[in-house]
Amino acid sequence: MVLSLKTLLCVGCGCFLGGVLRYLTSYFICTRWGITATDMPWHTLIINFCGCLFMGLFCGLATAGCMESPNLRLALTAGLCGGYSTLAAFAFENTMLLRSGHFLTSGGYMLATLLGSLLCFMAGYAISE
Repeated sequence: MVLSLKTLLCVGCGCFLGGVLRYLTSYFICTRWGITATDMPWHTLIINFCGCLFMGLFCGLATAGCMESPNLRLALTAGLCGGYSTLAAFAFENTMLLRSGHFLTSGGYMLATLLGSLLCFMAGYAISE
């Protein structure tokens, strides 16, 4: 990893675009499908699936040598996909753990992420009341 202003700007620009795309995708799906706060959050599910699909695509292209620029890779993965869906980074990390045979670590990470995220959200929400 290289930490430079150029790298930070590439990731930041990608993240900005990812966040805007996430909002627009969510807005479009919710308004077109009439999704309310009490419905199944289809928009988030679709966003997370798409984010993971594109993270896999970009990582595969990078591995195949089709994306040589490290700044472009970071802009698309950490930036665009990360800003669009943090679940994409979660999927990438678990894939790497599973591919290297670290099944217990991957399972623990999945469980800790799911339960820890819910507990932290509930704690933050409770603190704000």
